Amino acid sequence: MSTPELRRKLKAFWREYDRVNVLRRKISHDEKLAERRAEYFIDHGVWLPLSLPSLPEFPPECSGMVCGARGRRKGTPCQCKEIERNGRCKWHGRRSTGPKTVEGKIRSLTNLKRGPKL
Repeated sequence: MSTPELRRKLKAFWREYDRVNVLRRKISHDEKLAERRAEYFIDHGVWLPLSLPSLPEFPPECSGMVCGARGRRKGTPCQCKEIERNGRCKWHGRRSTGPKTVEGKIRSLTNLKRGPKL
């Protein structure tokens, strides 16, 4: 399987993981369900098991992935295996470091404070 396909598979895994995690949180914090379980406990003396959806399994083919981002100096692919959710390492997969649009650059310049360094 090629690297872009693996990266897509990894991102799909994390999307599904987040979706299931939200469902699990909703179920575990549902007050009506908690009241029903408490009433059942009062009547029968046993707690009803809380059935939560199972988390998806991590794709085994993504376990040995490397970052693969091209370096600026040498141009060789990054070999870091500590992959974040977006499929890149902590140095290559972060957010943008500055505004890209003209409006964003103007907004950035208006926030720039000129004067002596503190």
